[in-house]
Amino acid sequence: MRAMNDEDRYDIPMTPMIDVVFQLLIFFLVATTFVRVETDHAVRLPESEAGVKAASVPDRLVINIREDATLVVNGRIATETELRGMAAEFAGAHPERSAVIRADGRVVYQAVMRIFGICRASGVKFVDLPVMEPEKR
Repeated sequence: MRAMNDEDRYDIPMTPMIDVVFQLLIFFLVATTFVRVETDHAVRLPESEAGVKAASVPDRLVINIREDATLVVNGRIATETELRGMAAEFAGAHPERSAVIRADGRVVYQAVMRIFGICRASGVKFVDLPVMEPEKR
C-alpha cells in the first residue's frame, strides 16, 4: 500500500472550472450590445459651447462631410445620388430615428445645407448636427 502525500490529497479538477469560464465568456459576448460608432477621423467637427456628448445609438444614418466635401456614409464614400437612396431606405426602415451629419468645421455651409436638404427630402424626420466642446485653455 502506498502512502498518500500532499499532491494526491489536494488534486483540484481544472476541467469544470475552465468550462465555467468559457460559459461566462460566451454569455457576456452574447449579452453585450456592440455599438459601432461611424466616425471619420478626417472630419474635424466645429467647436461650440452648446455641444453635448452624443449618445451612441445603433441603426443611425451617419453622414460624414470631409473638408473637401467628400461624403462618407456609414463607412464608405458615396455620391449625393447614392445618399438619396440610402436616406430614403433609412427613413422607411427607421422613421423615428435621426440621421447624423458630421461636417468638418472647414466645410462651406452650403454643402452642409445641401446634405441636410437631401435627408429631409428623402423622408428623414430628424437630423443631428454634432459639434465638439471647445478645448479648455
